[in-house]
Amino acid sequence: MPSRLLKPWLFKPLGAAAAVIALAAGGSVAEDAARIQPCASTEYTASIPGGAPKGPVPDRLTIVLVGDAGFNPNGAAVAPEGFRDKQGALLNFGESLSGIAREVDGDLAFINLETVITDRNDLVADSKGQTAPYNFMSHPLALKALVGTGFNLFSLANNHSMDYGANGAEETLYHMAVTAAERPIAYAGIGTNFEEATRPGCLEVNKTKLAFGATGIVTGQREEHRAGDDKTGQASYRNPKDFELVVNRLVELPADYRILSIHYGLEGRVVPDQRQLKEWRGFAAREKGIDLIVGHHPHVAQGVERAGNSLIFYGLGNFLHPGTAEMTRFGVCRDYGLMAKVHLAKLEGDWKVEAIEAIPLTKTHMRPERFPVQQSVTRIYALNHLGAQLGDGITSEGVRFTPRKDGSGLYCTPGAEALGGRVGALCTGWQPAPAIPKKLSRQLASACADKPFYGAGSTQKRRKPSSFWDGFGPR
Repeated sequence: MPSRLLKPWLFKPLGAAAAVIALAAGGSVAEDAARIQPCASTEYTASIPGGAPKGPVPDRLTIVLVGDAGFNPNGAAVAPEGFRDKQGALLNFGESLSGIAREVDGDLAFINLETVITDRNDLVADSKGQTAPYNFMSHPLALKALVGTGFNLFSLANNHSMDYGANGAEETLYHMAVTAAERPIAYAGIGTNFEEATRPGCLEVNKTKLAFGATGIVTGQREEHRAGDDKTGQASYRNPKDFELVVNRLVELPADYRILSIHYGLEGRVVPDQRQLKEWRGFAAREKGIDLIVGHHPHVAQGVERAGNSLIFYGLGNFLHPGTAEMTRFGVCRDYGLMAKVHLAKLEGDWKVEAIEAIPLTKTHMRPERFPVQQSVTRIYALNHLGAQLGDGITSEGVRFTPRKDGSGLYCTPGAEALGGRVGALCTGWQPAPAIPKKLSRQLASACADKPFYGAGSTQKRRKPSSFWDGFGPR
């Protein structure tokens, strides 16, 4: 069965695309033009909210970040009713998000879709040259549930974008376009040709333009999965020219704030490698000035770093994916996903990070939710342990979070409490992060050792969480 992707209309110049979106949404082109104020030089655009803002242009923005997401185990068929866990219990898409939905409260909310989006079960899985490949697909109602929860910024570039070959990728693009006809979203990372696969997306929040680019690893660097002049696929992060092009196109797009998503890393590794430091901190942040760099793929959280005016999340870990492991087996430094809330303020004409919230998440294989307070604080200390290893002592430094009474972590810049509003309320009375308790610090040195999942003892399950790990509350 041929793909349903209608290439002639999905990727025409902006005016034609806007016309189709308007008609698909049940309105006229004129009505859509009045409602949507697209960013310049890109088709993946929308305005939040519609229409011109009343009164002063807002000078505060909040961006929510989470990591890898999918809604099906390996090789499972899609169904509108939801998906099943490993014991066969059915969970609908809304239920799977209900434990964390209230936390998705930003102007923008980012997620990495590590799955093909389709309602078809006749797609042929691509082996990707592997003897035991993992192939993920999720029903479009899962995407609708994410959008309904508040997510509006989607990375499509990762090692599972081509799990069902070109037809699967085109299915994903089709359903993203249909969703964009209904609600303002932006997405980037794959395309029906190389130009589309490297093209940045853009969302306009009132009069503020936020550009978004995405790139990721291609399994085995297989040439058939790399986008071409007339070939569906994605750009390859491991190809230096592809990576530079994605970054440069993001820089060249007129915007007030730029976000770069990168899917890369060794599974289980909690410490960034030299490639990340060189290309993320050195090239994307310092040389190109990308404001926010968001990493994912290792399935575990890595540290957070400020490099000049740029903010780098080296790894967010899992968010919601029944195709991944139940993470408690891997110990306190690897058993959580990270939700972050980046609070921006416009000061002297530039958007600057003024506060960051860190929220460790558990049950990421089925229904993500916050940890109990004491356990959450222990994960904040683990994140701080990783952050302490970052920075060059000159222009970059690792971010360390102060544990809060609700178990989350908070970082504030000097003077943030005087900004008023949400940031001011968060940062009033804030103090820099305390030292990690000595006993826990010694244990974290071992738990957060730089190693992947693989190797002797890596798959050994813990019978239950150690009471030692979870006994450290806010200090």
